[in-house]
Amino acid sequence: MKDLDKEFIPEELDNDISKDETTYKSQERKFSSCDSAFSYPLDINLFSPVLNKFSLYSDQQLVLDESLFFTKNNILVAFNSQRSTKILQKSLENAPKEKIDTILEELSGTFRIVIKNKNGNYFFSDLIKVCNKEQKIKILKELSETICQDCTDEFGTHPIQNLIELASDEEEYKLLLASFNNLDSLLMASLNQNGSYVIQKLIVHIPERFRMDFNLMFVKFICILSRDMYGVCTVKKFIGYTRNELIVKQILNSILTNFVNISGNKYGNYLIQYLLEKWWKTGEGVFLKKIITSKFQVLASNHYSSYICDLFLKLCNTEEKKNLVASLNNYKTIGKINFKSRIPLYLNKISNDLAEKKEATDDNSQKDKK
Repeated sequence: MKDLDKEFIPEELDNDISKDETTYKSQERKFSSCDSAFSYPLDINLFSPVLNKFSLYSDQQLVLDESLFFTKNNILVAFNSQRSTKILQKSLENAPKEKIDTILEELSGTFRIVIKNKNGNYFFSDLIKVCNKEQKIKILKELSETICQDCTDEFGTHPIQNLIELASDEEEYKLLLASFNNLDSLLMASLNQNGSYVIQKLIVHIPERFRMDFNLMFVKFICILSRDMYGVCTVKKFIGYTRNELIVKQILNSILTNFVNISGNKYGNYLIQYLLEKWWKTGEGVFLKKIITSKFQVLASNHYSSYICDLFLKLCNTEEKKNLVASLNNYKTIGKINFKSRIPLYLNKISNDLAEKKEATDDNSQKDKK
């Protein structure tokens, strides 16, 4: 599965956040055939004749003997082992519409169990790939109300992401977003390790014009999410895929209002750095530059926000550096910056360089007059 947020995740964050993706990929080849795949106790004795049949047949015979598969009980019990689940997956290859209809009819009412099933989530992901639009909508109608809860499940998150990637029209988009129609469900999913991937998929794959209500809710949580390990990646993705001017203004206002709190946070400072580079030459960047200049002493004295100051000085041209130093000198703040930071030394160097240039310019002027 492709990492959603490679464009600007610091290495220490990237290592943590990508663990879930790596685990999921490795699971494709490493199943525990002993663990029950269900979230509630299952009476295996009830289905022991079916399991015995699976153990007696070769893979090819099992694929051909479809009568073993297509009842609800037989499909569900097959998820108790890797081998029988793979056989079910293989049976989906080149399956006609009628066969898929039969499977959907049998599994109706159990899709929520299937997607959160250790083995069944793989079968479900393969199933939706061979479904047509009407079949996918049937599945979405059953899952729609609980997606906000199921997306935080370690197994459920992956097939839900696949449903989002395969969605292609307004009806599917509405069903996917319907579960996030209140502030609590959206916030909880965005702060969750598994749920944050689903929220990012919604942002990336659902066109902005179809998720305006979603956007208006999401923007209210910018400050909270930006100070969370998973939330900050979701916020960056949201900003990167937002073009609506009203939403962009709300994003900017929220960040400026909470600027010091976000900048001084372990994760929030990465958001400000991201925005500083993204908005440097835009109207939004003008406001960021102004607030950084006005709060420079506070930012430079904090361990996390001092990285913002480093980037700011790196991006500034000579004139912008001159204005910053002049502003700090006017308020005599350079000497007040915490000297555990290298920033005061850098600022003094800039100040000295500017003074030397001014002195050299004055000397040349005097020579010209003579």
